[in-house]
Amino acid sequence: MSSDSSSSDPNLAAIRESFGRCVYTHKTHEKAREIASSYVAATKWVNILLTTATGGSILSTIITNQRALLYTSAAFAAATLAFGIFQLSFDPAGDVERHRTAAKKLWFVREKYINLLADMQGGLSHDEVVRRRDELMNEAGSLYEQAPDTSPRSYRRAQTALKVNEDMTFTDDEIDAFLPRSLRAKSR
Repeated sequence: MSSDSSSSDPNLAAIRESFGRCVYTHKTHEKAREIASSYVAATKWVNILLTTATGGSILSTIITNQRALLYTSAAFAAATLAFGIFQLSFDPAGDVERHRTAAKKLWFVREKYINLLADMQGGLSHDEVVRRRDELMNEAGSLYEQAPDTSPRSYRRAQTALKVNEDMTFTDDEIDAFLPRSLRAKSR
């Protein structure tokens, strides 16, 4: 659809704008989840290393009975405890799940916007367009309120994914490969 046709219909322009915001928010939550997942994996490895170092130094202290190893063991134990408290205080694994949930719900709203745009081309009445637009805005607004905050880093990654890598965009040939022959664009 050309920009001229969307600018002449204020409902179409508003729906397209809301769809675009939903696409970006969805992808931003996906990227925030990826960042948080990497962070969770790194913290688990740090925890494993600190725990292993603590156990190893305690075992070495018992075997060798050296006072210096006792202090090293105490330092590792304190670091392990502090790191464990840090992990419990910030719940990075919970952040992963909250971003995953937000992204999944926003994906569904995004699909509803696509279907509304398609239905509008099919001649949906003005009142029906307004009703469905308002329902989608309320649904999206509720999701935005409940969703965890994202970061500029996750937004930049979403921007790259959408603009450069063209995530979630398909050529007609790619879509046709998934469809039965009777539904393919090239068979029409």
